[in-house]
Amino acid sequence: MKTYPMEKIRNVALMGPHGVGKTSLADSMLHVTKKVGRKGNVDDGTSIFDFLDEEIERKQTVSASLAWTEFEGNKFNIIDTPGVDDFRGDVYAALRVVEGVMFVVKADGGFEVASENLWNLVRGSHLPTMIIVNRMHKEHADWRAVMNGLKERVEGVAPMQLPIGNGESFEGVIDLIRMKAYKSSGDESVEIDIPADMNDSVEEAREMLMDAAASVDDDLTEKFLEDLTLSEEDIIAGLKKGTLDGTVYPVYFTDAEKEVGIRALLRSVNNLFPSAFHRTRSEQKGLVQGGDEEATFTPSADGPTVALAFKRQYEAQGGDVTWLRVFSGSLKSGDNLTCSDGRTSERMGQLNVVMGRTKEKVEQATAGDIVVAAKLKNTHTGTTLTNGVDFTFPPISYPVPTSADAISPVTSGEEDKMAAGLNKIREEDPTFNLIHQPHLAQTLLATQGEIHTNFILDKLKKQTGVAVERRRPRIDFKETIRGTAEKQGRHKKQSGGRGQFGDVHLRMEPLARGEGFEFADEIVGGVVPGKFIPAVEKGCIETLKTGLVAGYEMVDVKCALFFGSYHNVDSSEAAFKMAASKCLKAMVEEEGAKLRPVILEPIMKVRIVVPQTYMGDVMGDISTRRGAIQGSEGDGPYQIVTANIPEDELYQYATSLRSITQGTGTFTMEFSHYAEVPGDVQKRLVEEHKKTQTAEE
Repeated sequence: MKTYPMEKIRNVALMGPHGVGKTSLADSMLHVTKKVGRKGNVDDGTSIFDFLDEEIERKQTVSASLAWTEFEGNKFNIIDTPGVDDFRGDVYAALRVVEGVMFVVKADGGFEVASENLWNLVRGSHLPTMIIVNRMHKEHADWRAVMNGLKERVEGVAPMQLPIGNGESFEGVIDLIRMKAYKSSGDESVEIDIPADMNDSVEEAREMLMDAAASVDDDLTEKFLEDLTLSEEDIIAGLKKGTLDGTVYPVYFTDAEKEVGIRALLRSVNNLFPSAFHRTRSEQKGLVQGGDEEATFTPSADGPTVALAFKRQYEAQGGDVTWLRVFSGSLKSGDNLTCSDGRTSERMGQLNVVMGRTKEKVEQATAGDIVVAAKLKNTHTGTTLTNGVDFTFPPISYPVPTSADAISPVTSGEEDKMAAGLNKIREEDPTFNLIHQPHLAQTLLATQGEIHTNFILDKLKKQTGVAVERRRPRIDFKETIRGTAEKQGRHKKQSGGRGQFGDVHLRMEPLARGEGFEFADEIVGGVVPGKFIPAVEKGCIETLKTGLVAGYEMVDVKCALFFGSYHNVDSSEAAFKMAASKCLKAMVEEEGAKLRPVILEPIMKVRIVVPQTYMGDVMGDISTRRGAIQGSEGDGPYQIVTANIPEDELYQYATSLRSITQGTGTFTMEFSHYAEVPGDVQKRLVEEHKKTQTAEE
């Protein structure tokens, strides 16, 4: 296979919300460049990019896919990414390895609310980005409305083209740089005269384009003001600089189904997007291997090997494959490389370039290229592989899970099989977590949302046969006390032989929030021998862990042993441990008025980002969840709301927030503190606990 130097490689990612036609656009790129003989189609399951069984069944992208083509002597590595929020983890990974983003919106919808969050994520990466208005053939396509919407939402948009026709009449584009019109004719475009009725629109749009090009460079600005025009070379130079700086966003019009505008789009990628060689111009920042000290290195084609594993994928036929972006040096099958931890090594397996599900063997991968390697043992998503430099890239930052369910296998005894299967899936998808909570007797599956959860569990069943039951998670409530009480606890049992005897007098009192547990030995005169006192403490600890009010751990209390008695023959550690347990339980039952036990609930600090339009609905919803608004601040068209909300009220909040805000609201949360539950909530929890105990008996 032909080898491409870094200067000839363009790594690009297609991004945008679900339904804008990203995958169809990617399939069209392969077809118009004659990389494939027949264009793939999402609807009939022949897409090169959407080839997984789940994608063919759902007719939507759930995992990033990769293919390549050649156009005008350059190699294009094209990554098609999911548009559904729940599967957006691959977007984060792709942003780490490409040099440019093709952000897609639809002509019959424009820059929708669903585009906002993803656009903000893309802009946060500071990558050169172009905007593609796709689906121009659709009945309700309206390019003028789309452009007006873009100008309102995005600063720096620059129309590179104007469409000829609209909706079903869309047949070509006008190149505003070369001032030429092209009409689609079969697989090719033919040059035509600019339609006379579009002259005014063309002049206005070209003025806007030249203004955008001139604004990024003082010399171009001066030239534009003097001459009132710019040459083709000047426009391209200005747009290239602005695109690279992230101040200009070129706009194109395409129709993936009719393949109109695709060649012009690819030509602009060549002209405006940086090649893989661009990264050799600046130091890459990271860490030393196995440590947290900062490190840097400068990539080069003949320098030390540095590659980033940015995706793992399991294939039924070929096993595990790992996607690798080579940043420096080269990779060959059989190479021995050092992993991120600085201790583990990896022997490079067979290397391939891929076209969706098909692979082509290559002997080596050069700097700037993207390949997949088979059956790597010590390489995981985010691993940096090096040879000759002590460097590792920072971990890929993925979205924090926002939804959790308690899960258990339908068939008893398949817990280990379930866990092993989910951990295998997590190798492919690091955006969910499996959390074991033995103290609550539950395992949590924390995901990006309801769709994500269903997808993972469906995949688990297909791969392992394990069916999973979901339920609302048990919240990690705590118990504590607000008063002080004393009580005697005695354990006495005679069964014919040696008996059991333990007698303790305990005082229980509250500690400050967060201090946990404290035990005090206040015995005077040896009424309880020293050898039994650790058993008393152990009995207190174990009893408090199982709770005294509603079955939750009791915290922030002090237990003091101040009196007791023993028997020379019948006393034992076990007897005193039992006596302590009986004492605490009786104390709560009989001295509750003095102890005043309460239940504490975890309070989460929630940060919610929503468009201004939905502020009222979101604030009202927070109130219904017993939340307390801590503050709000504006961020352009968005409001950032901070609130303290009980964790018990946040079950499936991700789904609710998306519903309230039409998919535009996002949130993150972290533990803040514990607080007393309201009286009605405490009453409910105590009653539920009593019912559980009765059922078990």
